[in-house]
Amino acid sequence: MVPLCSVIGVGIAFGVVMGWFPHTSMIWQYPLQQIDAPAHYYFVRRILGEGLGSVTHLWPNDAYYPPLFHMLAAGLVNLASVFGAKMPIYTAVNIVWLVTSGIVWPAGVLLLSTYWTRLVDPQGWRLFSCAMAIIVPVLSVSSASHPFLMLARGPLYAYGLATSLLPYWLYITLRLCDALTDHWRRHKAGAAADDRTGRGAQAAMQATAPETAPESASEITPATIQTQTRTRVWPWVIGFIAVGGLCVFAHPRIVFSGLLLMAPFIVLRMPWKVIAALAGAVVCGAAVLLVYMRGSYQSNRYGNPAAWFHTFVPSRTVPQALRTFITDNISGPGGWLMAGVTVLALVVIGYVIAQPHQVFKRADSDAAHPGESGYRNTRRDAIALVVAWLLLMLLFVCSTSLTGWFPNIVAAAWYRAETRPLSMIPFGVIPLLVFAACAVAGGDGSVSVPMPWKGGGRVRSGGRVCGDIRLTRTARQSIVVVVLAALAVTCQFGNTERAALSQSVYHNVQLTDERPDEQLTSSKYRALGEVVKVTGTRAVVISDPLNGSMYAVSLYGANMLYPIYNPMKEKNGAIFEQTELSFASGDNARLLNTVCPLGGDDTPTYFLTMGPQAPSLQMFTFRQQFDPFHDEGLIAQYERHGTLVKVRDLGQYGRGWALYRFGCGVVRG
Repeated sequence: MVPLCSVIGVGIAFGVVMGWFPHTSMIWQYPLQQIDAPAHYYFVRRILGEGLGSVTHLWPNDAYYPPLFHMLAAGLVNLASVFGAKMPIYTAVNIVWLVTSGIVWPAGVLLLSTYWTRLVDPQGWRLFSCAMAIIVPVLSVSSASHPFLMLARGPLYAYGLATSLLPYWLYITLRLCDALTDHWRRHKAGAAADDRTGRGAQAAMQATAPETAPESASEITPATIQTQTRTRVWPWVIGFIAVGGLCVFAHPRIVFSGLLLMAPFIVLRMPWKVIAALAGAVVCGAAVLLVYMRGSYQSNRYGNPAAWFHTFVPSRTVPQALRTFITDNISGPGGWLMAGVTVLALVVIGYVIAQPHQVFKRADSDAAHPGESGYRNTRRDAIALVVAWLLLMLLFVCSTSLTGWFPNIVAAAWYRAETRPLSMIPFGVIPLLVFAACAVAGGDGSVSVPMPWKGGGRVRSGGRVCGDIRLTRTARQSIVVVVLAALAVTCQFGNTERAALSQSVYHNVQLTDERPDEQLTSSKYRALGEVVKVTGTRAVVISDPLNGSMYAVSLYGANMLYPIYNPMKEKNGAIFEQTELSFASGDNARLLNTVCPLGGDDTPTYFLTMGPQAPSLQMFTFRQQFDPFHDEGLIAQYERHGTLVKVRDLGQYGRGWALYRFGCGVVRG
């Protein structure tokens, strides 16, 4: 019954995501006009053109970029070609996002929630778990934070995929912690038994003797118990490595999110040696990251955290940030209800911390000792969930509202912007709600709720006092389900924050001339088509990517020198800076010596002017590096000396738009 309810819950969540996705055919045929979108399309096209060997160096300067999302999209395009169909890159990207956001993400959150729901009704019909299997996936797609923000901001396809996979890694990590602690507990108990019975020597002899089955239960040695336990730990170890590797392959920085969420559980559960080893690994990882950053991004501010992210401007006040966090970034009535239920959940968890023996009285069906009663980690989990929730709150406030060295350090791993921490809010809220719900619904017997205004008093389970309400286990489960179901339904209506993201995506795929200087207009779309008719797809075209020319790569397969807004000069990207400097120099010979070799001996190199930089791309910090490409006097000078030869006037699309060929001695176009 639970699997069926899980399918229903994930299906409803997928329907919510599909309902949110812009209902326009243009999104399947044209690019999403956002600052990072051309880069993702470029990565997919590069995989299609160069094969899987390119996944280690997708960036234009041959640097590494997490390729999993783009591999999936390229795989869809290739799969369609097997059946004789031609799938646009935009369609493939949308399908991958919809599946990972509408199915993989809700299913992962549901799996994570089962870590606690399985303790409530491990056997029988499991009505509570069934109800939660429907509610939790819907709650996972109620917030505007994730997955919707990942499409509307950026888009952050790779990081969004890693975030959608993270719940699986968290669940396996929790189960691995359980397996390890149980293994160590068994080992300790076995060693103590050896000391008491004096059978340690006999156990050693049996370990070296031929393998034979023990004749009775009394002959099962601690070594045998350890061997049996060890076989149960390894599946979780393998799962941890496999799923963790998949998350890292999707985006390495997801490790920071996973560590932030799991650190409280590890500190409260694991032995001090494990905690010390983890702390050492974190320090080593931070050192490696620093070395990588210093090698990849040149700066003289690494030793001064207060000067990091010097262009950062807070986007919210602290009260606004706290309101966004407590409401799970849900607007309207659903947001206020979410805030109220979250506060109620914190109250319940506070009670659990004070009285942990009152909840989860039933044994876990997967427990190592079937006869034991109670869940050993009740108080630890309660504290860990609250600490993780508070850490996420601190991270979000630092990333969106505060400035200075401390918030710079706290938010550095998430690029010091609010988008990624904002996507993590559901990881703090949903587990908190699920745990509180399970704490209320778990346990045996009835609970007396006193009503002092009627003269009632608190009594033990089963007592009878006038004025008290006795809530049975079934009644408590019913109340929890009704409250969470009402929350899930309410969040689907009046959620203007989530609806605004949908409208933003819708407008960013339209081709109009209402804003002629924006990234991609209908005029730019037609102009780029004419350009590729002249240049073909082999010749290199130089242009400021911030005027929208970078979209020619995914639209027409053009060979743009700057296929994304920030190709970077590090590693193999020296040519980008050399081209900018030589163009700005005014030296004809220097410019031709720099750009002519780009296309090879028999292929010309072109230069395209297509208007100013788009207003929506002005957040790029180093946009001034492309200013020489807009210097009309410099362009006219090069044209007078024959360094630039106009081959196509595009003035009908925009003032001053034109395609030039560099005078490299090859006459074409």
